[in-house]
Amino acid sequence: MKNQKSGYIPLYRSIMKKPWAKDVYLRTLWENILMSAARLPYTAQFKGHEWQLQSGQLVTTAADLGLSLCDRKGKATSRDAVERMLAFFVKEGMISIEGEQKKGRVITVLNYAEYAEKIDNSPAQITAHTTAQITAHDEASNGAASGGGAAQIAAHTTAQITAHHEQEGNNKNKRSSSLPNSDEFTNTDETASAPDGFLSRHPDASVYTPNGKSWGTADDLTAVRWMYKKILVVDASAKTPNWAEWANTIRLMREQDNRDHREICELFRWANADPFWGSNILSPKKLRKQWGTLKAQQQSRGGKPQRETLDWDNTDWADGLGGLI
Repeated sequence: MKNQKSGYIPLYRSIMKKPWAKDVYLRTLWENILMSAARLPYTAQFKGHEWQLQSGQLVTTAADLGLSLCDRKGKATSRDAVERMLAFFVKEGMISIEGEQKKGRVITVLNYAEYAEKIDNSPAQITAHTTAQITAHDEASNGAASGGGAAQIAAHTTAQITAHHEQEGNNKNKRSSSLPNSDEFTNTDETASAPDGFLSRHPDASVYTPNGKSWGTADDLTAVRWMYKKILVVDASAKTPNWAEWANTIRLMREQDNRDHREICELFRWANADPFWGSNILSPKKLRKQWGTLKAQQQSRGGKPQRETLDWDNTDWADGLGGLI
């Protein structure tokens, strides 16, 4: 046995309220980590070595985690993409990581007690225990006819316990200062009501501000989400942007500057990988402003990034750009 293979963990609906939960890869990876973590201390065998794991820990590699994150065609997620997702969880205060990337690393789920299997106070266990106690008491005093009351009380107890666990999870999430405030990451512009006649004038608008002044298409939004993922690699503290404003800048670059998505994304990728520009080009607006300088430097250096080779065919989040590149 490599990691936890049996048992269960409670998952709270509050997880669905997290902005990052909309990313099915992030949410699936998080669930896989939770379900693979050790419930109790034990010795795991992994890649020919023994690992002493404590509660809430698992030993794995990014490549192995990627094998459990596949698209509909069965294509596994790349190691680099998993590394970025793990870095996101670390930044959010959800996990810590120790060890070497290839030989195996121990991932520790912080505050694992919130998710650990709770035999003694799980709804099913308490319901069964409560039913048995009430039934025995009723039979002793009033006969078996009171069985219906036992079931009713047991059901009520289950509802109370379930509500308690869910509220407990909500409260703990609220108390965790390391996790982002939902207001900080939720962008109401994406779901704002469009001004009268706006969508008839701009039927391809996918994201927009309430007044309709700034907007972008679905492809514009895809591009800026990808940019933000790349920015987080350089600046993990970067705030979630106003998607409508960012998408609007991409749209203007296309319509007014005659750039296409591929050209925009390629130059941003180059700047993001550059030691100097990586920490200075942190928005589409900055990219647009410095376009001439960036393009000149890119061409003078042969268009080669300083830290990594441009690879549009890997399985990282850039795949989400689809036809844009």
